[in-house]
Amino acid sequence: MKILMDADCLIKLAKAGLKESVCQEEQIVIPRIVKKEVVDAGKRKGLPDADAVEKNIKNGMIALEEEALPSTLKGDQALVASFKRGTYGSIATDDGRLIRMLRATGIPSILPGLLIHSLYKKGVIDRLTGLNWLERLSPFISDDEYSMTKLLLGGKS
Repeated sequence: MKILMDADCLIKLAKAGLKESVCQEEQIVIPRIVKKEVVDAGKRKGLPDADAVEKNIKNGMIALEEEALPSTLKGDQALVASFKRGTYGSIATDDGRLIRMLRATGIPSILPGLLIHSLYKKGVIDRLTGLNWLERLSPFISDDEYSMTKLLLGGKS
């Protein structure tokens, strides 16, 4: 499935050490505005995730959206516009405001924790690996997202 990803989701997966694993199994695309937020701004701030994401873009693990959007579109608006003109299955985010906007416009979204569950359901990872990955992601996601994903993975919540 081709997934459009927002900056927050990308950063959380990177901090949990799961970005490469998810990107190897899913086709991840980011709009250029997300690259600016994560790579360009991150490098100016000296954040280590910025270099790693830039390397993933250069080696093709993360794709940049091919066409640039109008510069007047920022953040959430850029994600919605990108989704509408692309062939994506969903937008990966856990931003509550963006999720409400996506729901109102009929655009599917997927939480970072549910990316783990998706890989489990596809047979890419086993249950124990999924639970381990969820624990690594847990400092960066909500308690509700953690509990829901753990329950779906067959762990006790």
